[in-house]
Amino acid sequence: MFLSTFEKLRKNIIENNSIQSLLHLSRGVFGADFGASSAVIQNAANKEARGTYFRLVERTFQEFEQSHLRMLFEQTLANHDFKYRFKDYTKEVTKLPYSEDGNRICYSNVSQQDFEKIPGCPIGYWVSEKMIEAFSYELINTYATPRAGLATGDNNIFQRLWHEVSFQNIGFNVTDCNETLSLNTKWYPCLSGGRSRKWGGHIEYIVNWQNNGYDLKHFVGSNGKLASRPQNTQFYFKEGLTWNKISSNEFCVRYKSVGSIFDDTSRCAFVEERDRLYFTIGLLCSKVCMEYLKIFNPTMSFTNGDINRIPLILANNYESIDNIVEQNISISKQDWDAHETSWDFETNPLLAVDTDTYIDNIHHVIERHEKETGEHICIDPAAPEFDSLEWRMQQYKQKWEHLFMQLHENEEELNRQFIDIYGLQDELTPDVPLDEITILQQGEIKITDQYELSDSDGSVFADSDGAVLTTTGDLYLDWQDDVVMKQFISYAVGCMMGRYRLDKKGLHIAHPNPTAEETASYIYNNVEFEIDEDGIIPLMPNDCGFSDNASNRFADFVRIALGDEKHVENLNFVEKCLGKSVEQYFVKEFWKDHKKMYQNRPIYWLFASKKGAFQCIAYMHRMNAYTAERIRAKYLLPYIETLQARITDLNARRSELTTRETKQLQQLTKTIEECQEYHERLQVVAEQAIAFDLDDGVVVNYAKFGDVVQKIK
Repeated sequence: MFLSTFEKLRKNIIENNSIQSLLHLSRGVFGADFGASSAVIQNAANKEARGTYFRLVERTFQEFEQSHLRMLFEQTLANHDFKYRFKDYTKEVTKLPYSEDGNRICYSNVSQQDFEKIPGCPIGYWVSEKMIEAFSYELINTYATPRAGLATGDNNIFQRLWHEVSFQNIGFNVTDCNETLSLNTKWYPCLSGGRSRKWGGHIEYIVNWQNNGYDLKHFVGSNGKLASRPQNTQFYFKEGLTWNKISSNEFCVRYKSVGSIFDDTSRCAFVEERDRLYFTIGLLCSKVCMEYLKIFNPTMSFTNGDINRIPLILANNYESIDNIVEQNISISKQDWDAHETSWDFETNPLLAVDTDTYIDNIHHVIERHEKETGEHICIDPAAPEFDSLEWRMQQYKQKWEHLFMQLHENEEELNRQFIDIYGLQDELTPDVPLDEITILQQGEIKITDQYELSDSDGSVFADSDGAVLTTTGDLYLDWQDDVVMKQFISYAVGCMMGRYRLDKKGLHIAHPNPTAEETASYIYNNVEFEIDEDGIIPLMPNDCGFSDNASNRFADFVRIALGDEKHVENLNFVEKCLGKSVEQYFVKEFWKDHKKMYQNRPIYWLFASKKGAFQCIAYMHRMNAYTAERIRAKYLLPYIETLQARITDLNARRSELTTRETKQLQQLTKTIEECQEYHERLQVVAEQAIAFDLDDGVVVNYAKFGDVVQKIK
C-alpha cells in the first residue's frame, strides 16, 4: 500500500483494474502478528470505479475479542459513518458505542483515480480532497534536499559519546571537510539518532574524522572489503535540519547548526534558500506534516523519499512563522544546554538563577494575569533570596514552566497557521498535548492529571490507611524535585573533581594530565574551594574517617556556593527533595544515577567491593597508571585499619557489650572481611599500573580494570 518498491504494481492496478473493497489491518486481526491488507480487485479498468475501504489500524488487535470484531463490522456495514474510540476498548465491554471523536472505520465511495495524484501512488483511501489538492504545489524536495549520512562500518571503532574523550581533542565549529586537514583534532560532532526531540539540541556523539576521515574512508571489514560508506560529504558540517530515521514516537525535526557531521540514523535536509529554513522546520514539526507522512509511511521509519513527497505551500508572509520557529529553537537549545550532558553546559540552573531571572518571572506573572483576566496588576517584588536553595528552586521552576508553556503555545500557533495555509480547518485541530512537548524530558517533570485533594488550608485529605486521596483534572506539570536536586548534586561532584568551577562557566578539566594550576584551589564567595587533589572521592558513610568523603565535600560545596547564613536550611531542603539523607544518597544511589545520566559511559568510575562496604569514584579524565594504587594505599588500607581498630575496641569490652554493640561487632567483622578480599583483588590490578587512551572510549578502558570496578551494563 505504501512501500516505494511496489509503486509500479500500484500504478498498474490503478490503471488496469478496479479496487472494489479493501481491508487495511493492524496486528492481531485474524490472528496475524503483523499488519496486512486484503482486497477485492476487479480485473477490468474502470475510471469511474469507487471502492469501499475499512481501516483497522488504530490499535493492535491481539487482545480484541473476535465476537467484538464481528460486532464492529456489522455496525459499520449498517452505518458507514460509524466511529469508535479504540483506546477505550476492553474485553469486558458489551457494546461498541458510536463516538463523535472516535476513529472512522469505513471509507466508502472512494475514487482510486485520486491515488494517482499523490506522489508514489500510495493507497491513501482516507486522504481528503483538500489534502490531495496540495499536491498541485511544489514538493519539499524543490526547496530542501534530504540526504543520507555517514555509515562508519563499525561505530564501536569510529564513534564515541563526546564526554568519553579528551575535550581538547574535539573539533568544533568546522564549516567544511577540508578544514579538518589542517587540524590536529581527531573527533568531530556527529548527529546519531537518539530520543525524540523537536526544534534544537540533542547532539551527543562524535566521530573520528581526522584528516578528512582518512582512517574511516579506508576501513576494511573482516571480509577484506571496504566497510565504510561516507555519503554526501559535501554536506558535512553544513547548516540544515535533521530528524531520526527511526523513531519510537512521532516525527521530530530539529535545527542543525554549522559544525556537525550526520550518520545514517540521523537524516538531514539542506535548504538552498536560507530564508526558507525556519519555515520548512516549522512545517515539518506541525500536525499538517504528520498527516501527510501517514500517507506515505504509516510506520515510525522516516526515509528521505517520505520527506521529499510532502507538499510545500509557501505563505505570502512567513515572517511570523520564522519568528516562532526561531524562538522554539532557542528554548529547546536552552533546555539542552542546562544539562551537563551538553558540551555547551555552563553551570547548574539552580545556581544560574540571578536578578534577571527573578525580574523576568515577575513580568511573566503580570503578563499571564493580564492575559487571563484582562486586568493589570502591580507586584512589589520582595528582596531576592540568593542564599536560599529553596527560593532558587522556586525561581527555576517558574522560569521553566513559562518556557514550557510558551513552547506549547507556539506549537499550537504554528499548527493553526499551517492548518490555515493548507485549508485543513475541517480535518485538524491545532491542539498539542502537553506530553508531546520535548523539553524537560530528563525526568524533571511528569505530565499528569492527578491532583491531591486538599482543604482550604492546604492540608491534604487521606484515607484511613494514610494514603493521600487524588482526583483527576486537566493535565499539568508535576515537578520531580528529587531529579532537579540530583542534577545539582552531580554538578557539585563535578566541581569537587575539577570538571567544573564555581567561578567559571563551562568545562574546566576534561582532559588528561591537568596542570598544577588547573587543580589548584580558588576563592569563591570569599572562601577557598578545593579541587580534589587526586580526582578520587569516597562514597562512604559519614563515619568512614575520610575528610574528602562525598557527603562532607557536598556540605562544604553548599556552604561555599550559597553562604553560611542558611547553610543548615539549605542542606535540609536538599534532603527534603531527595526524600533521604545526603549520606544515604551518595552511598546507595549517586553512581547509579550518574551511570544512567551518562548512558552507561560514566566519567566517574566506581571502585567498589562486592557489596559496597568500600567504594570510591575516580574521575576518568584525571586517572593515570597509579590511580588504583592510590585508592588502595590512601583509602582502602586506612579504612581497613579503622575497621580493625573498632573491632579491637569492641573485643576488648566483649563481656559488657550491649545487644546493639554485639550486632555491630558482627557487622564490622563481615565488612572487614569484604574489604580484605577486595584489597587482594585491587592490589593485583594496582601492580599492573594500567594506563589507557581516552580515545578508546569508556567500554574498552573500563574493562581493563576487571572486577575491581562496578559493572556498567
